[in-house]
Amino acid sequence: MSKNDKEKLELLDTRLDEKTTKTMIICAVIMLVAVLIHDGDHIRQAYNWGYTIPMSLWALNLIVYVLPVVSIFLAKSRRMSATIVCCLAGIVTSLSFVVLHCFGSSSGLNWGIWNFTYFELIEGVWYDPGTGMQFYQGVDTLSWILLFHVPVFCLPCSVISLKKFFDIKKARKPSQQ
Repeated sequence: MSKNDKEKLELLDTRLDEKTTKTMIICAVIMLVAVLIHDGDHIRQAYNWGYTIPMSLWALNLIVYVLPVVSIFLAKSRRMSATIVCCLAGIVTSLSFVVLHCFGSSSGLNWGIWNFTYFELIEGVWYDPGTGMQFYQGVDTLSWILLFHVPVFCLPCSVISLKKFFDIKKARKPSQQ
């Protein structure tokens, strides 16, 4: 292992102080709440459309909760890596939500009716949820707000996390670097 790799590992082994730990947990919880609110809007949309969200989609949707939950676990363990995971969580969550809803899914995963973009859903789409072809229409102003509130809340958490990472890195003694 190179000296540079050892230094990176030692940096990541740095224990978080109490204040940074709380900050990372708060950031992760903010991201989780933002995602829950957005998912709540999907439940509202499905109810308004008469669409039944399949169990497979409920399970697939758990993906978006993984990074914030991992960052909470790492922060509770006072691991420096919590700052990096929390930073990535905000970026990945924000980008994935906006890209999926504005440009559609390119992953090949089945997001149900939400494989269609919000733009397509405004106009209306024919979709077969397994019970026969049905027409679904409607994405209202609230849905757009609850889409873009995700990056509004998650990206600042990423910035805070990244700042904490660099603060800790800078505070390390020169003999430790």
